[in-house]
Amino acid sequence: SSGINAEWPLRPGNLDLNMLLLLTTALLVAGITAKAGYPEITVTDQKGTKGGKLDLTFKITSKDTTLDKTQVHIVKASKDHKFTPARFTVSLTVSGDKAIDGEATGDDLTCDDQGGYLIYYSRIPPPPGHGKPPGSFLLTIEECRPPRGVENQPTQDPKITIKDQKTTQGASLTFEFTLESNDKVLSKDKVHMVKASQDHKTSPVRFTINLAQTDNKKISGSAVADKVSCDDQGGYLIYYDRLPPPPGKIMRRQGPAPPPGGFMINVEGCSHQRRY
Repeated sequence: SSGINAEWPLRPGNLDLNMLLLLTTALLVAGITAKAGYPEITVTDQKGTKGGKLDLTFKITSKDTTLDKTQVHIVKASKDHKFTPARFTVSLTVSGDKAIDGEATGDDLTCDDQGGYLIYYSRIPPPPGHGKPPGSFLLTIEECRPPRGVENQPTQDPKITIKDQKTTQGASLTFEFTLESNDKVLSKDKVHMVKASQDHKTSPVRFTINLAQTDNKKISGSAVADKVSCDDQGGYLIYYDRLPPPPGKIMRRQGPAPPPGGFMINVEGCSHQRRY
């Protein structure tokens, strides 16, 4: 049966730099395995505390399909790769006919709530050959034993938030990102962005990058690229201070996970067969 691995891990700070640029492959395969017309689902991993509350927001958009909120579902993945309905309360708001804003809430979180979840529209999409399934997210609960494969992994600090990007040839692309730390004083001159090359090396990006320090523990950034071409398509990495050290040979069953700060730029009309 179709399913996601309930134990796909959060790997903050856990990068194999030799595998770094395979994020392009992972992200591309995940993007093209969904059938044409399947909505785009935007959701992020969540953290909670025992006895606490979950307040999750997500968004579903489509360029081609008129969306129906009765077709939106959230399920939890079990260890035997099966799905059960999530116990959360889901509220949906239709924005026009091609966007749905969602909120999922839950009280009194327990260790049983920890694990992998999937938001899907109408039908569960086929699992990707590599990477995290579209619409999937991980809920981790403090004071609960981490999912297998996450133990003894360092916490990413600062946390880097960036989304995959889609654009067209000849267009201008602008996107935003943030870096936030719990206890570090951040410096703008330590923020870097690099592009993955075909020979598994990194190179500086050609984008214009602007950084703003909102306080000493948060940096907001934007990047602008003019006249986007197929050469701009690929995997990228935002990192702080220095490239993270490789963790060794740690692989998921579904392939390498995109590293923290990693993202993909897809350019319409360009080949998806490139391998980085």
